Amino acid sequence: MRLGTHLIGATAAATAYYTISPLSFTDIATVGGVYLASSIAGGLLPDICSPRSWIGRRLPLIATIISKTFGHRTFTHSFLFLFIIYFFTQSIEGEWGLAVQTGLLVGIASHLLLDMMTSRGVHLFFPIKFPVRFPFFTKTGSTVGEGSIAVLLTLWVVYFAVTYL
Repeated sequence: MRLGTHLIGATAAATAYYTISPLSFTDIATVGGVYLASSIAGGLLPDICSPRSWIGRRLPLIATIISKTFGHRTFTHSFLFLFIIYFFTQSIEGEWGLAVQTGLLVGIASHLLLDMMTSRGVHLFFPIKFPVRFPFFTKTGSTVGEGSIAVLLTLWVVYFAVTYL
């Protein structure tokens, strides 16, 4: 998937999780904003394995090292990566810490799910090299496939904004 789809996907996942989770931030304007920003960051983070991605172009040294060491859609697109992010964000205390941790994890999960909808899939069980994808998939950047997904996600975000805010 491309940048725009991952951005709207992370936003949609964050709002969806917020509706079904016990998260209730005392200050929705600030802590809720941290949660949403963390979700968007998490939605972009797995592509640090590609020097050509949006985040990879901003952190080229890290992206190149990860790309050469693991390849694309392997380590950073796996349950192992999710667990590592969970482990490292455990030390952030308080409501802000919960917002950052939950946001990052929700964003990363949305990224993995969206990339599982592509023909290449992801190596979800890395280091086991077995690509996982949905039985229905689309080509990355496809106007019809990826565009349809982006429209559906956008409709959810609009529904959330009208209903819950």
